[in-house]
Amino acid sequence: MIRRLLGDSTRERRLRTAGAIAATIGLVFALWVLLVDPLESLQRLAADAQATRDEGSRNVVIVALDEEAFEKYGRLEDWSRTLHADVIDNLSDAGASVIIFDILFADRSADAEADGALATSIQEAGNVVLAAAGQGSPSLEDQGAVYERILNPTVVLVNSGAIIAGANLITGDDGRVRHVPLSIRDAEGAEIPAMTLAAVYLQFGGTPPSPIPFDGSSLDLFGRTVPLERGQTMRVNYVGGSDRFSTLAYVDIREGTFDPSLVKGKVVIIGLLATAADVHSVPLLGTAHGVEIHANALHTLFQASFLTPVADWVTFVTTLVFVAGAALVVSRWRLLFVFPAVIGVIFLYVLAGNVLYGGGQIIDFVDPPVALAVTTVAALSYREMSQRASQRETQDLFGRYVSPQVAHDLLERADHGTLQLGGELREVTVLFADIRGFTPLSTRLPPQELVALLNRHFEVIISRIMDNGGIVNKFAGDAVMALWNAPEDQPDHALLACRAAMQAQDDLMSLDDEGPVVRWGFGINTGITLAGNVGSGKRQEYTVIGDPVNRAARLCGIAPEGEIYIGQSTQDLIKGRIETDPLPPRTIKGIDTPVHPYRLHRVNPAIEEAD
Repeated sequence: MIRRLLGDSTRERRLRTAGAIAATIGLVFALWVLLVDPLESLQRLAADAQATRDEGSRNVVIVALDEEAFEKYGRLEDWSRTLHADVIDNLSDAGASVIIFDILFADRSADAEADGALATSIQEAGNVVLAAAGQGSPSLEDQGAVYERILNPTVVLVNSGAIIAGANLITGDDGRVRHVPLSIRDAEGAEIPAMTLAAVYLQFGGTPPSPIPFDGSSLDLFGRTVPLERGQTMRVNYVGGSDRFSTLAYVDIREGTFDPSLVKGKVVIIGLLATAADVHSVPLLGTAHGVEIHANALHTLFQASFLTPVADWVTFVTTLVFVAGAALVVSRWRLLFVFPAVIGVIFLYVLAGNVLYGGGQIIDFVDPPVALAVTTVAALSYREMSQRASQRETQDLFGRYVSPQVAHDLLERADHGTLQLGGELREVTVLFADIRGFTPLSTRLPPQELVALLNRHFEVIISRIMDNGGIVNKFAGDAVMALWNAPEDQPDHALLACRAAMQAQDDLMSLDDEGPVVRWGFGINTGITLAGNVGSGKRQEYTVIGDPVNRAARLCGIAPEGEIYIGQSTQDLIKGRIETDPLPPRTIKGIDTPVHPYRLHRVNPAIEEAD
């Protein structure tokens, strides 16, 4: 039943095979992508390209350590820490809810009193986050990002009551920062929150718990479910650099020449924006300072604009759908429709991906479209090969009826849309052959034996005709008609026809031992004929028409058994190359003037090879 519905023709089998091959290639590709993910880097870049600039969270303010600050206070390592104490005092007085220093105070300064002043300001503010940094290459494990050790601020600052939090960023294989850890651990298992996570806890009136209550692949954070990826990291949804956030100059904060309303109730993060230090490759921006990355991470947390890659099984199923669709459709559709359809599907898929990205879902922008393209190429390639094979088979099959040369000519004309009724005047050599005494023979033999006998003899004659470049134009009962010099030019066409007839007569003699003795007569003539397609729009036949054809048939009719008669025009073309005997003129029915036949010698004929 299924086979009947799908069709059982050669074309349908080829289409099914094309679909099966394409589907297999697509499936293998999908499994390879699922297990190996060789296009992961391209997928990362495609996902990065979806990021769009937007306004940063109003709850985040950047205080820039910019060129103005370095010109005024000198090198950062030479600054007195009383400057930072003044900044904390002024921000605290202005009502900043959280003050983050993206600066590592790992060493004591030369001025112990300045360190004490900073510690006092931190203690009085009660909302300061100081940076710590994991040392070495992180190991992203189930419990988070694990470092060899964690470099903390100086003891005096740690004892000031500041929240110590990790400032580390996670760099991908391609050097881009797409994730931030929400906590870091040292080799001993000691855990501290990330600066961004600590800031959110402080913003909402709490302190970071220990341990951080991660729940597998998520974190419940004041009503926000933060999706986590490998190593308890969060993907940053970038919206822009410092130009997208409220940014104030460090000098203005320290000197108190700023509008307090700009920081009241907000998270203020202080970091470098001037030098080439602490610069990273990131999506959307190209490069960004660490403080800008932390600001984007805070924006992601405050706005709950989380990004979550779709599950691998979703990508795999999508890939399978694309592969199945291409395997079923592409092999059957015309190229005119295939490429627009494939491009349209990919366009709609990318468009849907953009919409989903806006909702926080990152689809695989690369693997399914590439699988679709691979399957499409596989289906089209096999279809092209199968069509060529089909054409060869068609030509071969057609050639059994009209000769390979004519079949090729007709198929070429059909392919170029020039197959139509009509023809051209050509000089051709025509050969006729038929059995002598066929009627009494047919009455003596059963039909099956008669057909078998004819087929054996036809096999010999046709082989010799084709060996000598002729085409079998038609069969009529026990008669054969063959042509030379049509539809393609053939030098020495008359000589080739004579050679074919002589070789056929010699070979036919060898069949006497296989059944009844059968003798053939051959007639050959050359002349200008109309060669081309004749018939109607529904039924056409390639043939030659004209008096030379009629004369060849008449010569065949008068040739005795085992003999070959040729016309005067053929004799003129082979004269001196094959020995012939002139015969007396004959008056033949249907021809007004007497015919001057010649008989080919068949005993040790001196036949030269055609040029």
